[in-house]
Amino acid sequence: MTPEDWDFAVLKKQILRDAGFDCNPYSDKFLKRRFDIRMRANNVGSYREYAALLKRNPLEHTELIEALTISVTEFFRDPDVFEDFKKVVIPKLIADKERKKQKVIRVWSAGCASGEEAYSIAMLTNEFLGPKLDDFTLSIHGTDIDDGALANAKRGEYTPEELEKIPEAYMKKYFSFDGKKYKIDEGLKRFARFEKHDLISGKPYRYFDVIFCRNVLIYFSREAHEKVHMLLYDALNDDGFLIVGKTELLHGKAREMFVPVGEKGIYQRPSRFPRPSREF
Repeated sequence: MTPEDWDFAVLKKQILRDAGFDCNPYSDKFLKRRFDIRMRANNVGSYREYAALLKRNPLEHTELIEALTISVTEFFRDPDVFEDFKKVVIPKLIADKERKKQKVIRVWSAGCASGEEAYSIAMLTNEFLGPKLDDFTLSIHGTDIDDGALANAKRGEYTPEELEKIPEAYMKKYFSFDGKKYKIDEGLKRFARFEKHDLISGKPYRYFDVIFCRNVLIYFSREAHEKVHMLLYDALNDDGFLIVGKTELLHGKAREMFVPVGEKGIYQRPSRFPRPSREF
């Protein structure tokens, strides 16, 4: 191990100890790019110097974590994925619920950022169910590790620029304008709740019908991919759906456990597989 590699490893341990942020799930290549951004911003030239800076200025941890967890989101991001969600996933899900005489629909938006994905899911599900909405209890659970993004999601307020891809009919039905920002209709907002949660180290979740985890893991190591994909498998009900990014692949055992639905990153957990019992 070179001195630079040693300082890099020490820096990761220091960030975990002092800020409670675990860098290990991320690939070293990604971490080094993000560390370099903050090092240049602070005019320091080595990992050792940056570690010393973090000790002198704890507020830099906030800037660093924001650089590591920056997310790109928008309403109905990748419209063809949401089209498949509307035309394939929701009809299959509702038919399965009616066949099993179940009334609760639970959806998890993992890495929800400022809530656009969660509210997009709510709008499409509401539109599909229409008058049958009262026959079901819809719960959409958005999680992220970014406190600021979660606060925005809970407020449900967005600028006109952030709503550019919203159909006009949805704008009129689900938003109100206060002169500066658009606010999510309270009737829709009641379906979503938001919580801080780490995919790797957070508490395990269970009993979801659909999980959206799109472009959340693209900077993670392969080992982290394998672990998270199986955690998501365990979090799904039988016949539940996992929706990942269009270009993302499943890794490890998850490739054998899930069945692809279409060609756009949608997978289903077949009921014929038993729910495994594992410890990580």
